[in-house]
Order: sequence, then structure tokens, then C-alpha cells
Amino acid sequence: MEPEAVLPFDITQGSGETWAFIGDHEEVVGLFGVQPVDQHPTFGLVWAVSSPDIFKYRRDFFKLTPKVLDMLHQKYPLIGNHIDARNKAHIRWLKRHGFSFLRTIPEFGVERRPFHEFARLRSTACA
Repeated sequence: MEPEAVLPFDITQGSGETWAFIGDHEEVVGLFGVQPVDQHPTFGLVWAVSSPDIFKYRRDFFKLTPKVLDMLHQKYPLIGNHIDARNKAHIRWLKRHGFSFLRTIPEFGVERRPFHEFARLRSTACA
């Protein structure tokens, strides 16, 4: 489904949390969030969508990432999801921030494209 169809439902009806990355002119350049997984309460399903404008804020986004990951790990010791194998820029970003790539699923999702499964385990105990 297109983000325009899914996001309003996830944000208003979902059981997770959603945040926005706001640009210099108060425009939303990205949304990200985490959804609980019913059968695995210690696992958070992370997601993000962005406009191409996110690349204008690459340095800020990169600097903010460790704080956001720490925040997510306060609630979920393990976070992860799947990413389109064509999304090279965000795959590099995930690797730089300590995510591990577990496997590649050759035919995933509606379009049956290759996706990588990724995860990150909290490295220290939360107080």
C-alpha cells in the first residue's frame, strides 16, 4: 500500500508511537515510529518514511540517531524490521548505527522484491 493510505491509520489507530523529523521551514521531511509485536513484547518493529528532503538534513539526522535509538531501546531491547534491498542509502545508515542484517528474503511484500531483515539489540542494560 502507498504511504498516504497506511500512515494515517498507523498514526491514529496503531498501538505504537510515531515521531516527525521537521525541517527548517516547519515542513515534515520524515516520519518514524515503533510498533509493539504482540507475541514478542521485548521486540519493537521500527519503521521510517521520508521525502527526498531528508538528505538536506543528513548531518542532523545522523547526529540525532543515537539518541532516538537509545529512546527506543528503553522500551524494546530488540528492534528491527525489513528494508527494500534497493534502498542503499538507508542500508548504509542502518549499518553505521549498529543494525545487523540477518537474511535476505528474495520475494517479500506486495511487489515480491528482495528485502533484508535487520535488527539491533540493546547493548547496555536500562536503569
